[in-house]
Amino acid sequence: MASIENRSRIQVTVKNRDDLTKQFAYSADKAIQVYVQKLRDEGLKPRLTSLNDHYIVRTRSVGGKNQCIVAHSEAEAIDVKHRLESELRRGLFIDYGSGQKASLADLLVRYLREEAPRHKSFEVEGYKINALLEDAGLPREDLATIVAMHPTPHPKVTSMKMRKATGTRVGQPSEAGKFIRKAFAAVVPDDFTDYIDERCQVVAPATVDREIDLFSAVCHLAIDTWRIHVLKNPMDGVRRPRYYNERDRRLSLDEEARLLDAARDEDREQSIGRRLEELMHDERQEADNAATTYGRKQIIKDARRHYLREAETTRVHLPLLETFIQFQLMTAARRSETLNLKWSNINLDTQTAYLPETKNGRARKLPLRRDLVEMLRKLPRNGDFVFPVSVDGLRKAWIRICANAGLTGTAELRVHDLRHEAISRMAEAGSNTRGGFSLVDLQHFSGHRDVRMLLRYAHLCTQSLAKRLDAAFADDEQTTTHHGMRRLRKGANVTLTELVATNATEPDEPDQEEHEATHGPDTVPAALASTSRSSSCGNVVHINFKRRTA
Repeated sequence: MASIENRSRIQVTVKNRDDLTKQFAYSADKAIQVYVQKLRDEGLKPRLTSLNDHYIVRTRSVGGKNQCIVAHSEAEAIDVKHRLESELRRGLFIDYGSGQKASLADLLVRYLREEAPRHKSFEVEGYKINALLEDAGLPREDLATIVAMHPTPHPKVTSMKMRKATGTRVGQPSEAGKFIRKAFAAVVPDDFTDYIDERCQVVAPATVDREIDLFSAVCHLAIDTWRIHVLKNPMDGVRRPRYYNERDRRLSLDEEARLLDAARDEDREQSIGRRLEELMHDERQEADNAATTYGRKQIIKDARRHYLREAETTRVHLPLLETFIQFQLMTAARRSETLNLKWSNINLDTQTAYLPETKNGRARKLPLRRDLVEMLRKLPRNGDFVFPVSVDGLRKAWIRICANAGLTGTAELRVHDLRHEAISRMAEAGSNTRGGFSLVDLQHFSGHRDVRMLLRYAHLCTQSLAKRLDAAFADDEQTTTHHGMRRLRKGANVTLTELVATNATEPDEPDQEEHEATHGPDTVPAALASTSRSSSCGNVVHINFKRRTA
């Protein structure tokens, strides 16, 4: 049923002459004979030895698929042979040979062609895989062709305009990345460890971690979906780089004022630029027909100088970037969610904005505050999008705004910091609002799929919880007494979950022996007979019901 072929290399040695040792492929009979004869002619006595490093285990079955598996020792080959024969006797067939035939690079290309187009991050994954292929000396894949050939690409990918390849490598090449040429079954965790160690020297650990995410996705898909069987997933045991890149940048009132002032200045400059282009319409056409590049630039330069004063006085101010910043601070929306927001998904009467697609794939609605609604009413509806700004245009404008506001260097402010500021402000506002806001409220506001992502804001809700506890236990309508214990009524404003982490402090116990000496042993009240007050909840009272006798 299964056979073992020894294809280990042949080693020719001469006693006390290590410099004459050579190794040959098992099938290089002519080269071996020539070298052996050469040594004998020199009066030496060569010795041939078969190394124990390469074995082929073959299975042949009638009506089934033949397999060819590589083993690196005779003991390993025997184990593989016995396992295959045992599986065949039980009627099982596991194609172990596919992991030997396909390299990790082949699986990366297959993932890029079959799976990646279904993701809205296809372009980013394509850049990463093409960089890995280039580092390994393999040809790059054309992303536009892959999207055109895929049967069901993501809608965002379908409408995406792929950038043309320039042939210039942006990142630094990786020498350790050549391991992807190895057979999938031969890849081991050490290969990934060497890659991580090398990459961490040139890029941030978070970047390396995202690259390992891509490897992990390919390996799991190959094993679980494509049924490429290996002895063990090569990602098992890989230790990812440790890093902490969580930002806790808060915006002070002075910084917010400077940021909004700079945004107004930027809106003013862009309004002047738009009006200037309207006035220069005829000059633009004249410049396009200029005979030389110098003539074209001179026409544009003269036109700008001529119409600049008129553009400044006749411009129509459009507070686009100022409203964008206010939108981020009041809704905690992600940058992509805000830039992709359409007028058709906004209802100013109900003060809601519908997001059909978010980062986690779930649609949600944004609550719009009244003052934000008034800002949105001032924006023109010349197109589909509320904020008709490209990602690159926003990035350049944000750099200018932060530079003018003095929010650079150690005081650097990023667009995503506005989202963190908005969630923090809501958590703090709950402390000053009747009823407050819980983590579930914050989750609905921020759009996080996992509430654990909001634990960094839990300390901001503590003050609100304390006020709700005071209000609940001070109101007789929310509490009741049962068997000498004070409990919350059904429907109280404080839940059991919020009380789990709350420790109630109890008064010190009176001396029981002193009470017995004064009132007698049989008159010990239950409150003084408590033998244990170690419970974390103040509503639990442990009573010793054992009757004492004189």
